[in-house]
Amino acid sequence: MKLLITAVFGLVLLTGASGPGPLKDSIGNLFASKDQVGLMRGEVADLRHGRGSAAPAWVAQYVSALCAGDSAYVVARTDAALAVTQQDVDAQFQRLHDNGLDCTGIRYLGSVGDSQFVFVLHHGKKDVWYVFTLSEDGQTIAKVE
Repeated sequence: MKLLITAVFGLVLLTGASGPGPLKDSIGNLFASKDQVGLMRGEVADLRHGRGSAAPAWVAQYVSALCAGDSAYVVARTDAALAVTQQDVDAQFQRLHDNGLDCTGIRYLGSVGDSQFVFVLHHGKKDVWYVFTLSEDGQTIAKVE
């Protein structure tokens, strides 16, 4: 009986039934059902191909304009309440260029709801994540984080 209790207790500790355990953390698929494994694979695929709803075409064009340094398009699609001028945007592009941070690539990661879209822009040697938030009317960019 003592051997059985010791074995059950050891299994509970190793598999994480009482919290995180070393065995469960290192080989989680052993204890996951086929449905859970399928769900995990689906989540990985979503992350690779953009999670959530697709970004509107004009948002992708806005991001492309940021990458290409097209300040006229950026200003045209930026919310007027921000009072951004073409000179402001051109100055920012020049600062990025001066620091060797020219944009060389774009990747869409997904959305947060219907009004925020996450893109990664490759600047120089690093990738920078940006969240583009739409204005209330959904026709302009109200915030870039």
